[in-house]
Amino acid sequence: MTDKKFERFGKYLILDHLVDGGMAKICRARFLGEQSNKVVAIKMVQPQFSKDPNFVRMFQDELSVCFGLLHPNIAQTYDYGKVNEQLYTAMEYVDGANLKQFLDRLKEKNFVFPVEISVYIISQVCQGLHYAHTFTEKLSGQPLNIVHRDISPHNVMLTYDGAVKVIDFGIAKSNSNSEATQAGTIKGKLSYLAPEYLEGLELDARYDEFAVGITLWEMLCSRKMFTAANDLAVLKQIQACKIAPPSSINPNVPKELDAIVMKALSKDRSQRYEDMDKFNRALVKFLYSQYPDFNPSDLSYFAKELFKDEIKRDKEKFVEYGKIDVQPYIDDLNKDQNGKPAAPAAFPMPNASGGEQLVRQERIEIDLDEPSSSNEEGSATIELATSSPQTSTRKVARASLSKEKAKTSTSIKMSKRTDKTSTSSNKTMSRSKKDLEKGEKESSSSVSVIFILVASLCGVAYFQGDFMEEMIGINLHKMIHGEGDRTISSVSNPSVAKETKVAPQPQLPKEGTITLGGVDFDMEVLINGQKQAYVSGTAMKVPLDQNITVMVKKAGYKSFMKTIALTAEENSVFVQVPEPVRARTGLLSSSLNYGAGSILIFEVDGEKIEKTMPFRDIAIPSGSYQAKVINPALGTEKEIEFLIEENKMQLLP
Repeated sequence: MTDKKFERFGKYLILDHLVDGGMAKICRARFLGEQSNKVVAIKMVQPQFSKDPNFVRMFQDELSVCFGLLHPNIAQTYDYGKVNEQLYTAMEYVDGANLKQFLDRLKEKNFVFPVEISVYIISQVCQGLHYAHTFTEKLSGQPLNIVHRDISPHNVMLTYDGAVKVIDFGIAKSNSNSEATQAGTIKGKLSYLAPEYLEGLELDARYDEFAVGITLWEMLCSRKMFTAANDLAVLKQIQACKIAPPSSINPNVPKELDAIVMKALSKDRSQRYEDMDKFNRALVKFLYSQYPDFNPSDLSYFAKELFKDEIKRDKEKFVEYGKIDVQPYIDDLNKDQNGKPAAPAAFPMPNASGGEQLVRQERIEIDLDEPSSSNEEGSATIELATSSPQTSTRKVARASLSKEKAKTSTSIKMSKRTDKTSTSSNKTMSRSKKDLEKGEKESSSSVSVIFILVASLCGVAYFQGDFMEEMIGINLHKMIHGEGDRTISSVSNPSVAKETKVAPQPQLPKEGTITLGGVDFDMEVLINGQKQAYVSGTAMKVPLDQNITVMVKKAGYKSFMKTIALTAEENSVFVQVPEPVRARTGLLSSSLNYGAGSILIFEVDGEKIEKTMPFRDIAIPSGSYQAKVINPALGTEKEIEFLIEENKMQLLP
């Protein structure tokens, strides 16, 4: 990777391609500048389209819509321009996958989106779109009346850290658009059009609401809503707008959520929610009334478990990308910009291990600038510039020096000097010798005082780093030497005490963590048969390198059980508990053939059950059971079998 030659595209270094389309390609890239560790996504328009006036106009329309948008649920646009006659936009790199990829991955595993996570994702989409719909351009004060027009699972990104981002305002409609849609053309994905589009009505925020409703329906039902053999048949379905409630396909969907989804999917847009904020409020109210233990971090656990292989590969890639020596590319960029080799700058440089570190600079400069004729005071600037692999910080202290009215310019540079005076140069001889000597003494005295003061402060900041960190939040010792631990040798003799750094030893984790998703408050969680006080979304600590049996129980439903073994390398796991399936049960009673005090022992889903006899009508999941009856008082033990049939009563033989 370090020997590979990368393509420089303007002020960006292209790392790899994400999407290669017919009109544009999207790449991951590093910014070549002060933030050279910043990764962005670049949409690079193909050269032939960059010269097409109609396409350029459409490109400008997209920028006029999205460049001012700044919201946590909308992917931000950073930059735009043209390089070698090729249009481009630089956007926020969203480290994750789109909703369509999530749906496809779940289908592969025969799962559907958990109801609570589906509702949370769509609530975030609503917030981002409501911001766009109501966005007002600050410089003009005019509302843009933006309508996205292309909402679908493809254009909703979910980061692996649990953030939700709306992307691609490429065909968005707003007051800033330069041209209207041509007759006979359809903008947007066919299966996500709203009925009013086919009727030729003016589109507003409720058009996006319908598409968001379709997306939520598809997440709950794990299938497309409008689908047919050809496009004409799809258009007829949209026009008819006869939609089945999600619960008719997925019985785990509560009726309350049915009502919300069906309102958003009303054929008559006046029957939908007034705006995306009202839609969002209904979703949030439902979410926390039905799933009070839900936490947004549940989405992160869910995403990381679903895409753990991709996350691992990407992590390895980014570590390699971090080892690239970007300085030659920066030099090449500076040559293009200035037409001549650029002066060296403090950009990341490769170290011996192939990583990056910043060149260390330790310097104290004092500049006495010439005062203007209207000001009798000059300024002194003391700079201490230090940098390390962890940080690059510059602290500047300023002090005012009283000077007489004179055209004097003095520059004093100090590095490893112990003398407390400095000499002046380039002085004009317009004053008397006495005045000059007086001015020199005052200047020298002031500089000495400042130098001693700064040196003292630097000494305290360096040798009492922890104390200064508590006081002002800055640790000079760590800034220069890094975060390594310090030990003092020869403590008994302070005169020979010296400071050494001890590299921290890597420690392997002693425990792993298991996090469960989809656990309701009325469920029981057991680890190796021991009941846990589990709160949804929290991580449970478990031993490494041994089988851990996780069981989730709910009265009247089949238990969920999974065996997991964690290692030091793979020391955490997220387990999505599927929606519980109602158990088919029968009733069991004991006969009088067994003496009082006898105990029936059997297992249900791996859990040991003990019932003191006699007993009547206990509910047990249907199935065949091997059991034994013991009587501690008599010391007897007998093995028996019994069969439980659904909705029937059984008497022990």
